[in-house]
Amino acid sequence: MQQIFVKAFAKINLVLDVLKKREDGYHEVEMIMQAISLHDEVIIKPGKGIKVVTNHPLVPNGEKNLAYKAAQLLVNKYSVIPGVEIYIDKKIPIAAGLAGGSSNAAAVILGLNELFTLNMDMEEMLTISGQLGSDVPFCISGPTVLAWGRGELIKEISECPLLWVVLVKPEFGVQTADVYRNLNLKEIVKHPHISEYIKALNIKDVNYVINNLNNILEQSTFKLYPEVKKLKESLQLLGANHVLMSGSGPTVFALFKSREEALNFTRQAKKYYNQVYIAHTLSKQEINERVKLL
Repeated sequence: MQQIFVKAFAKINLVLDVLKKREDGYHEVEMIMQAISLHDEVIIKPGKGIKVVTNHPLVPNGEKNLAYKAAQLLVNKYSVIPGVEIYIDKKIPIAAGLAGGSSNAAAVILGLNELFTLNMDMEEMLTISGQLGSDVPFCISGPTVLAWGRGELIKEISECPLLWVVLVKPEFGVQTADVYRNLNLKEIVKHPHISEYIKALNIKDVNYVINNLNNILEQSTFKLYPEVKKLKESLQLLGANHVLMSGSGPTVFALFKSREEALNFTRQAKKYYNQVYIAHTLSKQEINERVKLL
């Protein structure tokens, strides 16, 4: 029986701006998202009905799982799919601001497209993924993307230069809805210059990329969860010069130009924190090679 193996990559936000609150209750955002090598492993094979199994006790296996919802959409749309069994080996921490659930859903769309020769093009996969959540279209695409709207509208931009990423996840999660609800847009003094950041990516200006990290949501998350602010400050005291919270948090990451620097910092961080991960930014080639037939 044929099976499909998919690497479901995590993401970080290099820049995240919030422009306004929309009439539909969501916030208008503009952000630069980057895929990193930290990933879950997703194995998909034909089955009866839809079955999702994970190795993490806190990840739902039923209809609340985004991977399940992605499979349901495609089973309903394509009669050639009799059913599907999905196994998710979780390596991305959950409720971390790293799009773990969204990347699993994207992996199912990519995997079923290959397994059942659905011949969906990128536009069709993005349309389906947009029904599942704001981060899922990015997880279909990548590695470096400008996103706007609720985050579901995306455009690929010049890929980020190779950087090493050390991520530290506190022992708690955050509620994204609470973070946005608590955000006071009037307190934002200066919005990031995303157009300048894109220019820096175009010319591979590594110094600009690492020196201009910005996440407007830190304002809100730090108020609701002071421990996240303390974590960021602690990583800076440990010697990280380029530190940012990813998404709505609570994960905080540090960027380094070399693997050796990142490894040294990882060893330091592990003295104080339990959930420390090292990864690197991904290239388009690595994104294109994430789906494999077993």
